[in-house]
Amino acid sequence: MPLLAVAAPLNIMTLVIVFAIIAVVFLLFIRKRSNRHPMDTPEGKAAEEMRRREAEEERREEGRPKVD
Repeated sequence: MPLLAVAAPLNIMTLVIVFAIIAVVFLLFIRKRSNRHPMDTPEGKAAEEMRRREAEEERREEGRPKVD
């Protein structure tokens, strides 16, 4: 039996198994809220709102028109 007849399917199976393990680990990692994008958290939304208010206040002080 040629070596490639055994080695190629093993390599493909190894690749599939490694990708499956990576996918499972990634899903477990991303389930934790603190590992997501910071703006997706309540603290991130509060910070975004605070920056928006500060920018609006600064714009009013300088007399610049509102840009949407």
